[in-house]
Amino acid sequence: MSLTRSTLVLGLALSAAACSNSPTNGHTGTAGANGSAGANGSAGANGSAGANGSAGAEGSAGANGSAGANGSAGANGSAGALGTAGASGSAGASGSAGADGGSSNAGATGTGGATAYTPFTCPGGTYPVQTATTTTAVCTNFTFNYAYNEGPTWIASQNAFFFSNFVQGDGSANKTAGDIIKVSYTPPTGGGAPTATCEVWVHDAGCNGLGVASDGNLLGACHGPRAVMKYDVVTKQGTIVSSMSGGKMYDSPNDLISTHNGNIYFSNTQYELGGRTAGGIGSALVRIDPTGMSTVIQTGGLNGMALSPDEKLLYVVQMGVWNVNTDGSLGTKTNMGGPGGDGIAMDCAGNIVNENSKYGTNAAFGGPDGKTLIAVGGGTSVKILQMTVPGFP
Repeated sequence: MSLTRSTLVLGLALSAAACSNSPTNGHTGTAGANGSAGANGSAGANGSAGANGSAGAEGSAGANGSAGANGSAGANGSAGALGTAGASGSAGASGSAGADGGSSNAGATGTGGATAYTPFTCPGGTYPVQTATTTTAVCTNFTFNYAYNEGPTWIASQNAFFFSNFVQGDGSANKTAGDIIKVSYTPPTGGGAPTATCEVWVHDAGCNGLGVASDGNLLGACHGPRAVMKYDVVTKQGTIVSSMSGGKMYDSPNDLISTHNGNIYFSNTQYELGGRTAGGIGSALVRIDPTGMSTVIQTGGLNGMALSPDEKLLYVVQMGVWNVNTDGSLGTKTNMGGPGGDGIAMDCAGNIVNENSKYGTNAAFGGPDGKTLIAVGGGTSVKILQMTVPGFP
């Protein structure tokens, strides 16, 4: 995102199972007491073989004390061992493996609800003229660590906006200096004002433009690590999505946008290089496909970007408008210059909402119905606007 300010422009674009003891074991013991019928007793032992039926090896132990079959209580005791066979009902513990399956599900939701992420879709019907009905300044009593805000987005699973607060300008060598700010948001009710609580979510991430990944986590175009990053919205853990293209380092990734199927487009600029050695790509539009492969689309000056509601057009400030193929590759270029401005947002009617010095230099839609616009910058200004037409994060 550039260092300029311009005016809010609303432009129209294209849409887009158990065992038991038998009482005959006791009868076998009394048959053993008859003496000659001791053989019968041994037959009783067969009865104890019946015990085998119930507990296998334990029944043969019962055969040892066939005369002491009256000590069949002992045999019954071994039947007590059957109770331990019931412990093999602890195979029911393999039912606890089912519990593991449950924890597996919990693991799925443990990724921030990311696996259950449903991208924002526009409601049907026609839309009125896009208008800001209310404007509320937020984060007014919040102490920012740095002097400049940019790159907002909305993360639905967190019911919050996120934006970057960093050291602006190429003159600063400390390019890791830059926080990700979270704005927990409650929409207005009964005609009242919205409420918003601001906090430093990640300190010194060194990011600029933020966006929503196809799994619902937070993406960052980050000049500090010179990479496109992904942040888990629950753990806050950052991972590198891409830091090079064609063996060359990125310079200072500036803004980005992601499609629902996982293609990411970002601007590699040198605005926040901060005296570091250039990576060799130069200012350029770069695509990262769902496998992580990066491709330089076009070199030259550029800034913020947005997708049409149907994701069939990619708008790049200062550079152009591209047709987007089904696989996310870019086709023909339909506008050589693209829209003006800095960070831009897209509403459901296909209007591009540009930055405006009256509201802020960068904007993104959000809220439960998509009708809340957050506008940030210049400086540390943060405003929330209620709009008549919903739009995209």
